[in-house]
Amino acid sequence: MASDGHSYTAEIDVLASGGSVLLLKARGHVNTRSVVLFEANALRAIRDVDSDVVIEASEITYLSTAGIRVFLRLWRDLKNKGRTLFICNLKPYIYQVFELLGFDRVISLRSDVDSALASSAIES
Repeated sequence: MASDGHSYTAEIDVLASGGSVLLLKARGHVNTRSVVLFEANALRAIRDVDSDVVIEASEITYLSTAGIRVFLRLWRDLKNKGRTLFICNLKPYIYQVFELLGFDRVISLRSDVDSALASSAIES
């Protein structure tokens, strides 16, 4: 925990792999203090993936521009493999940041895991 009382950790874990979609869970405070490990773990999770990726993000409490860059890098790496990145369950204030920056037109944002999985099935 930082001296200001906040926890600046961010994690990304594999919830389900195999099949047509890799499901990841992102959580925490993604900022310049936590982004390096968060990015390394995210890139490791998608390194050998041969499917679309859904990131369930309901537990992301903060997302700095450094964190947004991680999602853009994941999107680009997956796009280069012919795959799609879906992010779902973003808190409204984080979703608004994606909208304000125009990244909602680049990254596929969905309201929940089921709609992300359904969109992946349609696009595959």
